[in-house]
Amino acid sequence: MVAEMAAFFTELLDDFLKADFLEMVHKKFHYGEEQLETLTAVAGEMLPVMRKEAFWVRGAEHNYGGEDAVCEEVVMSLGKGLDELQEDYSRKGMLLESYMLETLASELLLRGYSAYNRHVRMEGKWHVARYHFWGSEEGFPLEKLSEILEALSPQIVCNEAFYMQPKKSVAFIAELTQDAKKVCEGICIGCGSADCPNRVKEDAMGNRMTARSMDLPLNYGYSRILGRF
Repeated sequence: MVAEMAAFFTELLDDFLKADFLEMVHKKFHYGEEQLETLTAVAGEMLPVMRKEAFWVRGAEHNYGGEDAVCEEVVMSLGKGLDELQEDYSRKGMLLESYMLETLASELLLRGYSAYNRHVRMEGKWHVARYHFWGSEEGFPLEKLSEILEALSPQIVCNEAFYMQPKKSVAFIAELTQDAKKVCEGICIGCGSADCPNRVKEDAMGNRMTARSMDLPLNYGYSRILGRF
């Protein structure tokens, strides 16, 4: 049975064209001052597409691998229209605009994790303890990704190399808990929990998010966020 699809988090889309968000992306990816206008224009083309197509889906709560933790499978997608827009930029030789679309989409998906966490907390029963990504560890084989996508949303598919379509999509397993000592605010910089397995940091160039642990499986999850896999 296909899970119920929900529109992508409205509060994030409402902030997408606001100066604070655009300025953050502008500084993080070291765009020139003269490029802020172009960045804003790209965001303006992206937003109506995402309002129409972006969504997220969550599966039923269940135990995974016999462990005590309750988990749920989640997918998020910004929609195939962004892929089409990016391809159009590339055909026209608008490589800067294509890259800007990539960075804006990546940042929005990053914020999607925190928005999902807030959604879970608002329901009152659980909160997110940590994330698992398909292929990140033995209990979550990457080979199962196509099966999960088929069960949750036929709008997202993956090929034999596990590339997802639409490209601006992520799939993960959220480990849920009622333990007040285990709280994940999202995959982010600035969290005070130094030993959190989801912790990320800026690399030396300051324009990429990298996993603290550099093993290949975990990189899959962060690559999905950044659109590099």
